[in-house]
Amino acid sequence: MVGKPMTYEIIDLPEGELITEPGFYRISLDRHHNQPCDGVSVTSGVLRKMNKHGPSKVWATHILNPNRHEPKRTDALRLGSAMAAFIEGGIDGLNAEYQTVAENAPNRPTKAQLQALKEGRASKTAIASIAFWEEVDRDGREVIKEHELELMAAMGLALSQDPAASAVLGGEPEITMTAYDERNKLWLLSRPDNMNFQGLMSDYKKVNTQGAPFDGYFCDRRIEDHGYYCQMAFAADVFERLTGVWSDQSGLIFQEDTAPYDCILRGLSEEDLRFGQFLNNQAARQFRECLDANHWPGPGEVVGMFHMREERRLALLEQMQTAGLAP
Repeated sequence: MVGKPMTYEIIDLPEGELITEPGFYRISLDRHHNQPCDGVSVTSGVLRKMNKHGPSKVWATHILNPNRHEPKRTDALRLGSAMAAFIEGGIDGLNAEYQTVAENAPNRPTKAQLQALKEGRASKTAIASIAFWEEVDRDGREVIKEHELELMAAMGLALSQDPAASAVLGGEPEITMTAYDERNKLWLLSRPDNMNFQGLMSDYKKVNTQGAPFDGYFCDRRIEDHGYYCQMAFAADVFERLTGVWSDQSGLIFQEDTAPYDCILRGLSEEDLRFGQFLNNQAARQFRECLDANHWPGPGEVVGMFHMREERRLALLEQMQTAGLAP
């Protein structure tokens, strides 16, 4: 029977078990993203992708798609996740999910080197490289380099010395909040970087400005471009479904990845969160419809008319009028 949890305890879900009741769960990030419930679940990332890129892009890499493409793991995403693990659990938390390799570690073997090994003509250097990376891959944890670990340590120190950032990172890290959406028959999984049972929700974003000024305007553009207001609205929505309390303390912590590793905290207004909630609900309905119909349309399904840029259109009209040939 789907309903609200009677208490707000955090449940340690044993390996191999599925979530069958709404609540607050301590599970790995990998389980969070890989359908941990006894029914279909959606995360903020899936809903934001539905809104920004459309159904076809969601289904292309979705775990429920038997013909899915493996999603690309960018360096930015890898290091951002590693930094979050370091902030939440220190070096032990980082080591639980990542392994550090030396700066002078050999490069990953190429396809040509692997083929040469099969044919018995690999060089000693290639053999050493293949053996090294086979051992790394057997470990199973993602890889970071020594210089990346040093960067995270420096950023972590700067973050801990920022009073505003420290204040909003003082709750429970990486808890999967799980509620059931009766209307769309979907489990909703939200996992803010930090939350507490008074309704404070925060998420950490490591950023590189590519030379642009690191200021409030930069952070606001990131929030809008990446739909982070939808991400935090999703957390507020799931929290309300579980507790009956709407979170009015949602925000994002941005930290620049160059010295002095400054931090900027951006709060989200009630209006911003309600905008995000509207878009999330819209995306959840669309996800359910696509799943039921087994149809995930791409952007070319609806044929549209060409729209010339307005400034170009006006310039051409002026030229044609001058020539007495205006349409």
